[in-house]
Parts: sequence; C-alpha cells; structure tokens
Amino acid sequence: MQAQDNRHTPVTHSADATQDGRPARQAGAAVIPSERLLLGQPCVTIDHDGTHYVLRATRAGKLILTK
Repeated sequence: MQAQDNRHTPVTHSADATQDGRPARQAGAAVIPSERLLLGQPCVTIDHDGTHYVLRATRAGKLILTK
C-alpha cells in the first residue's frame, strides 16, 4: 500500500476545509481508501452501535452515507 503525502493538507478543526473545498483531515484520523470499505460493491451496510447505515458510491464518484 502506498503512503499518502499529506504535507500540503493543513490539519485544522474538522469543520474547516482545505483551499480546494475538501474537508480537512483531522489529526490522528486513519485514512482508509473507499475501495477497501466497499470491497468492489456499489454499497455496503455499516453496523454502528446497533444502528445500520448504508455507504453508497454514486456514478459520479461521490459517497453517500444514509441511515
């Protein structure tokens, strides 16, 4: 697995965004590629404390998380 270069991404409060509009990465947060979560499927169900959420990849390459 290739290491990600985050030298140019400022680590700020999670509500802040980088200059290109992407959310800033929170310090100490793990980076997991979406392909690893989706396992080749268009969507997966995530169980969080007994509540199920669906993580779905759109045709436009976006991710949607619904309850």
